[in-house]
Amino acid sequence: MKKASNYIILGLFAIGGITIWLITGQATMLAFSLFVLVIASIIWWSEMKNRKEPIPEEIPTIDSLIAKYGQPDDIIVTDPTHAEEPQGAILVYHDKLVYDQREIPKADIVDMTFNNAMIPYLPADYQILIATKDKNQPLVRIHTGNDANWAQNVVIAIKDACSTAPSKEPEVSE
Repeated sequence: MKKASNYIILGLFAIGGITIWLITGQATMLAFSLFVLVIASIIWWSEMKNRKEPIPEEIPTIDSLIAKYGQPDDIIVTDPTHAEEPQGAILVYHDKLVYDQREIPKADIVDMTFNNAMIPYLPADYQILIATKDKNQPLVRIHTGNDANWAQNVVIAIKDACSTAPSKEPEVSE
């Protein structure tokens, strides 16, 4: 009896028994109903006593992505309301972009644009669309909020990050 539906069924039996007792006056139905209620309460109490709290999973943040992938060359905020979350920023590395725990190699990016993905009667919802050569994710959708200028500026920042070559530190000759 680990499901809540079992308790509902036991409760319905008890309510039915009490109802029959109220209508007919049979004491056996009252005794049966009270017995069912007591048994259901004991079972529920013992399960609640032995229940273990679930261990919360680690919620990914930008810091956890930086710890996983290393220090990025740049961070582009795509959605200011989620800037500390993986789906609110793009980590730019010399050979790839990391968005929402997904790696997007710069060499695989074919094209990118932004569009209004809203449905009627709701506020505008802009997203960036990145077309890639990858068969598993040919189109990456990045939520940017409800500002068209912000979405356009983020696309420009991503294109600039993908087109510029990584800066190499000058070699020191001795």
